[in-house]
Amino acid sequence: MGNINKGRRSAAKRRFREKLHKVIGCILAVIAIVLVIAVFGGAYYLIIAPSMVSKPFIEKPVLSESELSSIEAGENVIGSEHINYIVNEIGAYKLKKLLGTDRYPIIESVITDSGEKFYSYVKDHMPITGEGDAKDEDIIIRGSQKTIFNILSSDNVLSAVKKAKDNGEVEVELVSDMKTLAAKGYLSIYDNLR
Repeated sequence: MGNINKGRRSAAKRRFREKLHKVIGCILAVIAIVLVIAVFGGAYYLIIAPSMVSKPFIEKPVLSESELSSIEAGENVIGSEHINYIVNEIGAYKLKKLLGTDRYPIIESVITDSGEKFYSYVKDHMPITGEGDAKDEDIIIRGSQKTIFNILSSDNVLSAVKKAKDNGEVEVELVSDMKTLAAKGYLSIYDNLR
């Protein structure tokens, strides 16, 4: 009789251990899934599309009706301060350089009717724009002076850029590969312009 009770206790212990192993296995699987979600979610919000970066204040440049007349007469009116304001408004301040390199995010802006080119790079979440060709640009944005005038005349610059893009008045060309664009944070600009 003692051996039978011993056998039952031994079988009960074995079943208990098996159940315990299954429970621990399930708990570990849930923890692993949560960790994977946390890592990829954190990578998305901190690296690919950072949302915790505050937008720097850049004063909106004013364009008058006389400057619109100058644009219509074929004169160059749009300058680097206009482009800098727009790239800041579309979210360029969220861009960052590639980790482990000194390759800053670079946007080239081309004024289609005047042929003028501007380059904007982002350093410490502040866009800086100058006149001239960009070197190693990641994207190229094209639009006419009149389109830029209309965008800057709008109360909501981001909505005006979206509308101009949807109407084909603004074109965006991706130059860098998708991996580089994602690592530098261009997804935030893409999300803003959708």
